[in-house]
Amino acid sequence: MVKIGILFSAVCLFVIGCYVMFKPDLTDLGFIPVVATNIETASEFRSLFAGSFLAYAYLLTRYVFSFSNPSIGSIISIIMCFIVLGRLVSFFYEGVSSFGLFVLLGEVSLIVLLWLAHRKRKNQFSYL
Repeated sequence: MVKIGILFSAVCLFVIGCYVMFKPDLTDLGFIPVVATNIETASEFRSLFAGSFLAYAYLLTRYVFSFSNPSIGSIISIIMCFIVLGRLVSFFYEGVSSFGLFVLLGEVSLIVLLWLAHRKRKNQFSYL
């Protein structure tokens, strides 16, 4: 019963995330009580809000069906990957801005640093 509740929450997060990420006009979101009136707000809302919701849906689904525990770095990099996906979708809908490119560079840099730290830590484990 608990797994069904978690999966239901994941489905809700996934639907809301996809709805916000791929809706062309964010000035009227219907049941979501937030309005994105300018391009910068729409871009951030699409990448951070929708990207985070999609990441959480993925992580909840993974939690229900997986027996291995991902590291904190892996979780953060998964969340950042979905936020980058939202940023790229926002470039399509709202256009490319210098602020968006700067933030994208920071997000991708964080993902690379987390991946490098994960690889380094994984190579230090003794399997004997």
